Amino acid sequence: MTAQGSRASAPAQAAGLVDALWVYPVKGAVGVPVGEVDVLPGIGARHDRSLAIARGDQPVPPRTTWRPRSAFKQVARDPDMTQVTVTVLGAGAIELRHRAHPSGPPVRSDQPQEKQESVLRRWFGEPGLRLVHADAAGLWDCPDAELSLLNLASVRALEALTGHSLDARRFRANVHLDGLPAFAELSWVGRRIRLGDYEVEVIRPIQRCRATSANPGTGERDLELPSMLARALGHPHLGVYARLVEPARLRAGATVVVGGRPDAARLVDGLRERHEATRTWPREAEVVTVVREDARTVSVWLRDPYQLPVTAGRHVRVHLPTANGGLTWRAYSVSGRRDDRLRITVRLRGEVSKRLALLSGGDRLLLSGPYGAPAISPERRPLYLVSAGIGITPVAAVLREMVAAADRRSLCVLHVDADKASAALWPEVVEDARRSGGTATLFETRPAGAAARRPTPSDVLDVLPGDSHADAHALVCGPAGFVDMVSRALRAAGVDVDRIHADPFLSPATDPPIRRPAPGPGPHPVTYLPEGTVTTWTDADGTLLELAEQHGVAVPFSCRSGACGACALDLVRGEVSYLVDPALPPGSRAVLACSAVPTGPVTLRRRPPPDEPPLARNHP
Repeated sequence: MTAQGSRASAPAQAAGLVDALWVYPVKGAVGVPVGEVDVLPGIGARHDRSLAIARGDQPVPPRTTWRPRSAFKQVARDPDMTQVTVTVLGAGAIELRHRAHPSGPPVRSDQPQEKQESVLRRWFGEPGLRLVHADAAGLWDCPDAELSLLNLASVRALEALTGHSLDARRFRANVHLDGLPAFAELSWVGRRIRLGDYEVEVIRPIQRCRATSANPGTGERDLELPSMLARALGHPHLGVYARLVEPARLRAGATVVVGGRPDAARLVDGLRERHEATRTWPREAEVVTVVREDARTVSVWLRDPYQLPVTAGRHVRVHLPTANGGLTWRAYSVSGRRDDRLRITVRLRGEVSKRLALLSGGDRLLLSGPYGAPAISPERRPLYLVSAGIGITPVAAVLREMVAAADRRSLCVLHVDADKASAALWPEVVEDARRSGGTATLFETRPAGAAARRPTPSDVLDVLPGDSHADAHALVCGPAGFVDMVSRALRAAGVDVDRIHADPFLSPATDPPIRRPAPGPGPHPVTYLPEGTVTTWTDADGTLLELAEQHGVAVPFSCRSGACGACALDLVRGEVSYLVDPALPPGSRAVLACSAVPTGPVTLRRRPPPDEPPLARNHP
């Protein structure tokens, strides 16, 4: 990429080398460096992830196919797994030793299970632990992975961005690559990479979990690494998974050549196989056009190669390269979409927005998302859309969806700006409000020939129909003070707090992430909807995600560190506190279950799939 983006017409091949090769015979244990390794399609590198230590409370057979990592001892939950060393013996037997028990007996893969259980219990203090064998493919966290690749230049760039030294062993990659641009791998999904004489196809970026927070030498959880990634890069991905095109023998020192961009239709077809995991992956979007809305506002139309649907109220993140080889990023609400294109509209204030204005058709831009929840409910309740400044962007997207769905519920739009000339997208909003049968009012804070003034709660409520507050839904977007004032006014007028989608302007957190203790020990009652499961939380239960897992409530998750947003739940009642602050708050009345705890009684609701358009559900 250039300082602004990269040109679509120049898919130049990048060349590097295989710096090192590693295999991890036992899932979660220390890896073994190798000079060369045989790799088979559908299986992976020889010995890699071929064994795991199954938990005593999990019904895992001695030979097992892919299972979720919760069935096994793992670094994310068991940092002491970094103290288990591995040796590959003759005839393929694997020997395990524990650094804290150097003179004790080892565990071997060819021992009777009773002997394995005895030694493992001495090491970890847990009953029923035993070695299990992969039936075919390695016991990866993702069932379709065969190899993991790590770009060492990206690790060095992350070190420079965060000021922390990072041992590459944290990331447990099979292939360490060097000599390539930092973060180039984020655009490799669907591409073929030649490693010496053999090709692999990149299938997904690796979304990092809290296992990478454990120091590979000591097992100490010394960094909140997924959260660090999210703050520095805007996403929690580092490295990529690949699958083989043909059987391969990989060698350290081999040349690496990155192929050209994949065919768009083939890429989308491949992603449909793994659709549940593609929602927020970083990828290169193509700039279709840049529209100057006024002297200080531009709209950028982007073609998303993944063709993911984006409902109004959600946002995407753009990631731009910096002069020192890092990335800088910002989040922008989607202001409209059309087919495989989406629009972001930005005010020209900081470095990122000004660089976006310099883009032109054909440039490429690193994009991730969409993130967040839909702005409005499918229930046909009266709807208030209140915005200030560039907060008009989600309002424009909501109205476009309403027009497309022929949704003619009671609608009232109030927008606050300096004057009509400064209100970007206002003519579009007025027209779409009219087509939806609603009203649109502009409050000018600096009208020509009049004294400047800010809107008051009375100004807001004077515009909204007074006979429908109790039933209304509301979207409020703008500066934090404005959103707070409007939200308080709506609540005072009778709008239910759970029906107010508050979307204040926020900047990414840049301070180093720090894990805090829970503010109190509990007990607090917690209810999970729609299951209706009622539980009791105490400090010993951990986060709301861990509590859900203990009671069989299926909450989606990935990073477990507040970095990816996969575990977002709607907060129906009560309040929570974060053990690690997210890089960006997850949105109005939303909770990241993986890093939050209750401060009193709470009720949480699992969200519908984020790619299901809420308006479309009433219009099949």
